[in-house]
Amino acid sequence: MIKEMTWLDETYNRLSKPIKDHQSAHALLIKGDQGIGKAKLALSLAASFLSESINLSEEDIDEGKVPDCKLINPDEGKEIISIDQIRALKSFMLLTSLKGKGKVAIINPAHAMNRAAANSLLKILEEPPQNTLIILITEANNNLPKTIISRVQIIEINRPTREEALNWLSSINHEQDWEQIIDIFGSRPTLLNDLGYEYLYSQIQQVAKDLENLLTKKIKPSELSSSWKSEDLETNLRILYFWFSKFLYHNLLQEGESNLLPDSLNKLLKLDLNAEESFTFLKEVASIRKYKIEGRTLNWSLQITNLVSPMYSNLKGLQNNESRT
Repeated sequence: MIKEMTWLDETYNRLSKPIKDHQSAHALLIKGDQGIGKAKLALSLAASFLSESINLSEEDIDEGKVPDCKLINPDEGKEIISIDQIRALKSFMLLTSLKGKGKVAIINPAHAMNRAAANSLLKILEEPPQNTLIILITEANNNLPKTIISRVQIIEINRPTREEALNWLSSINHEQDWEQIIDIFGSRPTLLNDLGYEYLYSQIQQVAKDLENLLTKKIKPSELSSSWKSEDLETNLRILYFWFSKFLYHNLLQEGESNLLPDSLNKLLKLDLNAEESFTFLKEVASIRKYKIEGRTLNWSLQITNLVSPMYSNLKGLQNNESRT
């Protein structure tokens, strides 16, 4: 699979030989956005270190086919990596390599380690066992202690281009048109593939229908919020943010209709919007989505009801001649 992820080629080619020769840093931190192939890159680099097949998978490791490689993820049903998991990792790294090529550990996501786990890992990084490689994966290293960051080689991965993401997704499922999905969710191909075309397409259609009903007063904000499941909130809010940001761009710059918008918003492009109120609404969409991603415990039904109330009946409250209150 790494060969098909062309945006990872340069990084893999640059790192694979010194890693295979055991001449690289003893610890790497792969950093980049969610859903761009960081885990696959880590597996491919681990394979180079252990002289295994480049198509090494997590299933191979879980099934014990690669005994010298260990994956550390949060335990099922939990969001953190505990000190006990890192202690087990240390014991694993100290064992003799069964195939004689060394030992590799992959920690994903590294920022899920609690403070005790991070401190325990620091001891391994300061005194790494011979012929070992530790690969950490994260979306943002600012959630990791500086003491750990200072002891690893940071590998930054950029998002693939839109064309690269589209080509990769199309190579997996060539019968589906991923263009609209990429436009809305960005060039994060592995994430989009994991979520699935059918799910994402159905959510786009559902949010478009919900907006149509809300703007034409066929449903109330409370009814919409009740229909949005907690597990779908991040996806739905991303769709809403994308559409409303495009709507504001075309409305305020008076560039006419956009084929990226649902019909319900296209029909409202001539409205005299209050720019300040409109951008405040957009900021609120982003904030609630951020709270959901962070795992905050909130009354999501109330949050969504309050959020979409200004959109009830032709963006009531966002126009210059109306008030939101």
